[in-house]
Amino acid sequence: MGPAPEASTLTRRGLRWGAGAAGAAFVALAVWVGTESGPLPGERRVLVELHDLGTSHEDALVRLADLTDLLPLALVAAAFATELAGLRRWRDLAYAAAVVGVVWAVNPLLKELVARSRPDLWPAPMELSEYTFPSGHAANTAALAAAVLLVAWTTRYRAVAAIIGGLAVAVVGLGQLVLGVHYPSDIVAGWLWASAWAAFVWSFRVDD
Repeated sequence: MGPAPEASTLTRRGLRWGAGAAGAAFVALAVWVGTESGPLPGERRVLVELHDLGTSHEDALVRLADLTDLLPLALVAAAFATELAGLRRWRDLAYAAAVVGVVWAVNPLLKELVARSRPDLWPAPMELSEYTFPSGHAANTAALAAAVLLVAWTTRYRAVAAIIGGLAVAVVGLGQLVLGVHYPSDIVAGWLWASAWAAFVWSFRVDD
């Protein structure tokens, strides 16, 4: 039995308002970054302080970054999709694919559009793409976590999915900052736009 029409409408409306707010915040941040053409006030200092605190963990953070590149994430997503297909949860599979597929496909285009150079405080410990805004690691992990949460939301596992997904997204984003390969605004932008798109897609799932 689905939710009452009034509750369903309220939930759908709330998700779309949330998507609009996150999307507007992302656009505002992108315009600001594009206008400034460099780090925002205080960003370099944040990177230096985080790097000093996490220097001893650099090797582990590089491995984490490697594990959350697009290809390893795609393998996780493929396993998740296979499980949903095996359970014949086709609608869940379609919505999850819409969340993940669009974010993963569009994020490189957004990087090219904003064309923000990476931080140059110290040599990067791994090979990187040229541009940095919005962070692919932040957006891609947030999209995958949101897709899993969307599927788990109507089950008893939603709290577990929310906690594990939230922690994973936060750790990956923090790792990118400690390594100095992204500015904080890159990470926030990745989270904002992935969340905006996921909430918008989720709003259609409410009544399905």
